Amino acid sequence: MGRIIVDQATGEGHHIKAERFIKTMLEVWRYVNRKDIFTTAEEKTLHRLSMFLQINTNAIVTPNGEYMSIEKMAEETCIERSHIRKVIKLLMKKNALGMWKSGNYEIYYMNPFLYQMGVVKPYLFSLFDEEFHARNRKATKKNTWLQFKAGKKVTSILIENPKAKEKEESKAV
Repeated sequence: MGRIIVDQATGEGHHIKAERFIKTMLEVWRYVNRKDIFTTAEEKTLHRLSMFLQINTNAIVTPNGEYMSIEKMAEETCIERSHIRKVIKLLMKKNALGMWKSGNYEIYYMNPFLYQMGVVKPYLFSLFDEEFHARNRKATKKNTWLQFKAGKKVTSILIENPKAKEKEESKAV
């Protein structure tokens, strides 16, 4: 909608576009940084992609509002296509990014526990939570994935369960 600024000399009103702000979820990021959940490349990619979030949905879109493909992400963020493809896969594995299909589109979303644009609806939080539960159902070992806790807040960001790894390693020995 924007604001209207009135020119004092002429009395005419001019519309000014509303500025868009990204909310960084500081509490979560403090814990993420302490635990080294993301590599430097992953953090850089998340930060650059956060500038392309669609308001109220957290979908990653072009400045024109079109859903971004991997190729378009590479172009807009100035990150090499092969590199961004690898990083996106790693971020999806950690549930920092999600990709869901709608018709002919593959739509990438950013986990709202990391960044938010506008008022993100609860359904997006539930999509990422469902991904966590689906991943554990598919895993060969029980509770392979854990939800990352940022203080008292349980997020839908995934980390590998160190206990599941220990059990796997002890059986190998």
